[in-house]
Amino acid sequence: MHVARLVAITEVRNVPPDIRPFVDFRAAMEEREVDEDEKVAILVIETTSCYIPVFLRDPVGLKELEDRLAEQDAKLAADSRDALAQHLA
Repeated sequence: MHVARLVAITEVRNVPPDIRPFVDFRAAMEEREVDEDEKVAILVIETTSCYIPVFLRDPVGLKELEDRLAEQDAKLAADSRDALAQHLA
């Protein structure tokens, strides 16, 4: 199983250009408008260049995020889980 680690929590406008397509893709999947001022958590699957954005305005629950990651054969690192627990239900 792969490990997903929190890289940053930032506003969408501050997401680096090489990661921004992942944010736009996730927004399209969730059928949401991208708001440049919205906070987003950026996860990375260790040893890959696969980024998983998590929008924090109307966040998914921690359990739902962990279920999503499990579908991709990944689990949230303990320190990342602790940090995200402050933002997710």
